[in-house]
Amino acid sequence: MDLRIPDPSLVLLVGPTSSGKSTFARAHFARTEVVSSDACRAAVSDDENDQTATDAAFAVLHLIVAKRLERPRLTVVDATNVRPSARAPLLELARRCHLPTAVIVLDLPEAVCETRRAAREDRDADADVLLRQREQLHRGLDGLAAEGHAVVHVLRSPDAVAAVRIVREPLPTDRRVERGPFDVIGDVHGCTDELEELLARLGYVHGEHAGAREAGGWRHPEGRRVVFVGDLVDRGPRVADALRIGMDMVRAGSAFMVPGNHDDKLLRKLEGRTVHVAHGLEETLAELAQAPPAFSAEVRAFLAGLPSHLVLDGGALVVAHGGLPQGLHGRDSRRVRDRALFGETTGVPDADGLPVRVDWAARYSGRALVVFGHTPVLEPRWRNETVDIDTGCVFGGALTALRWPERELVSVPARRAYAVPARAIVADPFVAPEVVRRRERELREAERARRGDPSARQSTRW
Repeated sequence: MDLRIPDPSLVLLVGPTSSGKSTFARAHFARTEVVSSDACRAAVSDDENDQTATDAAFAVLHLIVAKRLERPRLTVVDATNVRPSARAPLLELARRCHLPTAVIVLDLPEAVCETRRAAREDRDADADVLLRQREQLHRGLDGLAAEGHAVVHVLRSPDAVAAVRIVREPLPTDRRVERGPFDVIGDVHGCTDELEELLARLGYVHGEHAGAREAGGWRHPEGRRVVFVGDLVDRGPRVADALRIGMDMVRAGSAFMVPGNHDDKLLRKLEGRTVHVAHGLEETLAELAQAPPAFSAEVRAFLAGLPSHLVLDGGALVVAHGGLPQGLHGRDSRRVRDRALFGETTGVPDADGLPVRVDWAARYSGRALVVFGHTPVLEPRWRNETVDIDTGCVFGGALTALRWPERELVSVPARRAYAVPARAIVADPFVAPEVVRRRERELREAERARRGDPSARQSTRW
């Protein structure tokens, strides 16, 4: 029986004393991957049974878990974990490190656990302890899924435990096994005429002309693959066709894609959630309304399955719509997704009500090249090992691709301007981090002045 767990993740073994958690851990995980509460208790008191050392032992356990998840490494916690209050701080550690948790419950029959308990000479736990822990387990069993774990596996017999095979699955963002060459294409925004021209210039051939219509969409005769940086939709004249090209290529294995903020907004609308229909979404919805209903359902399923970002080519290449700092590469959480979609902003709008975008790339020191879009620029903007390739095609600029690993830029000019940008497109639209820090200080001073603090200095807003 295969038990699938994300890797890396935090794996919680859950079960009462004598349910076989330690044996299970030794059988399926490396010694260095397992953090045992008993071992931590012995480390601080020289006695695994010293219950007076429990608080200190779990302080050590939580520290080790945190340091492993920061790296990030798959980490298995071998403790009873039968109470939600015991699992909560571990779940919080995983969330803080933007990693999922997996739970493996050993809910074996009481008679089996009692027989094992009675035969053990290395434990002081009596039958009442076992009974109490089983009751605590069963009280919280139904609520495990609601705690936010990625997967929950429950084993209820020794035969089920013996039949287990652990299958480690990489996170959706981890595609390091996918090797180049790649062609990373910037924000399309429905500019399908330009997309088709760019694909042809990059050497891609449509399936019909390549004699491979059944393969779907465009493909490269030398095996190169496209990575779409997101925002296929909104503003341009052929949104549905851009979606068809992207979906066909991804399904055929000739492309990858990460979502942009416009794609994400369309997904939320298709899922029936309330969104503000603006910034080109109205045109996208009008196009989808002209297509068969099955197409909208297909788009919804496709967008829902996209990873927040991609780590490719052995970790040398990262693609994220709004960019992503090194510490979040390959991780998977709501916060990581938001950062990948929207980039880094100050949280305070400018005078026009638009987000002020922080120059996160100025602080970037990672080895992987991060390719992103989202913020239109006059020319591709290199900063450290990052490059913004959104050259504003829909606004009359160009559609740009980065060839990897060649690091060559290929662009085609827009046929015309299809939309008017909310703010002027400039060569460097980002605000330096030191300016952000200064203005944050000014805002704090302004708030102090508003409250009547005489020591506050005059301040300005964004």
